[in-house]
Amino acid sequence: MKTEPNLERLPRSLSVFAPLKIVVAYIFITILLHLFGPWTYQNEAMLPMLGFMILVTVLFAAGYWSVAKRWKNLLIKDEEVCAKNFKRFLRVSKWGLVLQSSLIVLAFVSDLVNGDISISALLDPGQIYVNALAAGKEAEVSISLLTQIKTLFSPLFLLSNAVLIFNFQRIERKWRSLLIFAIVLQLLHGVLTKGAQKGVFDAFILLTAVGILKVYLQKYDFIRWRRRGIFLLSLVVVVFIFFQLSRLNAYDALDYSGSSQASLDRDSLLFTLFGDQVGLGISLFISYISQGYYGLSLSLQLPFEWSYGMGNSFALTSYAEQYFGVSNIFEQTYPYRMEYVFNWPAKMYWHTIFPWLASDITFPGALALMFFVGRGYARSLIDGVVYESPLGICAFYLLTTFLLYLPANNQLMQTREMMIATVVVFASWMVFGVRLRKQRHVRLVSQMPAPFTTKRKI
Repeated sequence: MKTEPNLERLPRSLSVFAPLKIVVAYIFITILLHLFGPWTYQNEAMLPMLGFMILVTVLFAAGYWSVAKRWKNLLIKDEEVCAKNFKRFLRVSKWGLVLQSSLIVLAFVSDLVNGDISISALLDPGQIYVNALAAGKEAEVSISLLTQIKTLFSPLFLLSNAVLIFNFQRIERKWRSLLIFAIVLQLLHGVLTKGAQKGVFDAFILLTAVGILKVYLQKYDFIRWRRRGIFLLSLVVVVFIFFQLSRLNAYDALDYSGSSQASLDRDSLLFTLFGDQVGLGISLFISYISQGYYGLSLSLQLPFEWSYGMGNSFALTSYAEQYFGVSNIFEQTYPYRMEYVFNWPAKMYWHTIFPWLASDITFPGALALMFFVGRGYARSLIDGVVYESPLGICAFYLLTTFLLYLPANNQLMQTREMMIATVVVFASWMVFGVRLRKQRHVRLVSQMPAPFTTKRKI
């Protein structure tokens, strides 16, 4: 016998449209920081860039709304399907964690024994970064056997991490401990080998994506989740500032004031309030999340040249060069041609994701794509909350990464590891997600204001 859903009134901010509001606010905040921050950009075509970003936001919102409108403020969790998904994916997730942990330990021990890393260098990641660039370590790591294995199994590792983090409270203590150990050791290894903070950002985005989904499930803990999010965001900003100042110190450039195209106003209120070093660190963070709009404005002034469907990704171009001997694809992309014409370095600074996408599908095509990104983001949210689908959770994380890096680059296709994980996860989600949604018919109740409820069998 089935009972009617037990509907409960929850904060309006937890409606199915909450992620849409967060993304739109994030895009507009980064644009405002670009326009009114401490950085001044030379010869920027401001109006075309602003018009383009308005269309991006509108089309993304329209795509999201086209899916989410059917749910209004109510998501009904199907507990029977959720239980099946947890049982079905738990074992493979544990095996994935064991394999991932083993590879991380092997890589860490190998580098430690060979003298390639030193724990004492942890407080000076800037020097590690400089040394890694000088020695060409990034290229060396990219072709190591352990890295190739990790790349091959990246979809499994992504699925494993997503499932275990999402169900953290439900798994045994030994698996929780192993998960934390694997994540921390991987972050530590990334810092010690490359002096890079990217691993910290990736971990933050994964926790953020899972946290958003968990907010809908643990509705009474909304304030606690919000506090956690603010704390994690503050921690990420502090880590970023520490890394950037460490790098500048390694280059003996703490008096950095920008370049000929982007100049920093060191007499601004930011430096008056926070001092020279902290003000510089905050300025670099603002530049990191907003400078891409300048590169976009430059790219919009160039004509289209097709890059054979591979120009949107460093990973694809590297595969084309390695296996097919094709070596001129990057030269046809918007970022490369923008550097040639305007002298804005394509591999040093950001240009947003859109010049990368437009290199293959044009700028109008990139705009159209944002409509489908919006639909996918809403669909993955619903799959993650209603069915607790591991593939839906992974898709929600990947699309969250896509959107958070939107002012920077095409992060999902940047590295071989991320590209393979993205392609496999989305292909699997598109195939099995449809079958999942056909397993059960979930009745939508659109008249109630509650964003989440459960459906139980008794």
